[in-house]
Amino acid sequence: LGGGGAAGELVIDGLAFPQSLRTAGATQQLMGGGTRYKYGAVKVYAVGVYLDSGGVATLKRSGKRGQALFDAVSGSRTAKTLLLRFHRSVGGKAVVDALRDALKGVSKPLVERFEVALKAVLGELVARGAQLYLTCKADSLYVSDAAAPGQTVGGKGLCLALFGVYLGKQPVSQAVKDGFEAGFAALAA
Repeated sequence: LGGGGAAGELVIDGLAFPQSLRTAGATQQLMGGGTRYKYGAVKVYAVGVYLDSGGVATLKRSGKRGQALFDAVSGSRTAKTLLLRFHRSVGGKAVVDALRDALKGVSKPLVERFEVALKAVLGELVARGAQLYLTCKADSLYVSDAAAPGQTVGGKGLCLALFGVYLGKQPVSQAVKDGFEAGFAALAA
């Protein structure tokens, strides 16, 4: 996962993530995360997984662990965020294509609306150190970065599929899933 950074930050593979953030009308707490590698060796971005306080409390009371916990988080209608911080510059199209291809079970028109929102926020080039916020609440996804206004995409199944990319049975990055699990276990202890 990582170590401590400046006050109120957690470092995930060399990149600082705030311990909490406020988005979608809710304060969300960092649960953990990890790095997404391409070809098993090239660091692309680190992911921080955030949940709102109410969602954290509900999950702690549920006693769920393992895949049942991951499925509960992915399916939760409370506010949750995936914060991607980029280790390297990468083409915006490459990020859009990778996320689009990873979504499973989402209708083609909804995936197309997601692509349009991502392209509007990312532009042609995602710079090293850039941040991408993917915030879900109920069936709405808010896509934003640290500088530009965000884009909202609504539609059933998109948030479930997006969180499933990182917390599903076959995540694109096992390190993200493991980091989330370790962070949640430490919090629940």
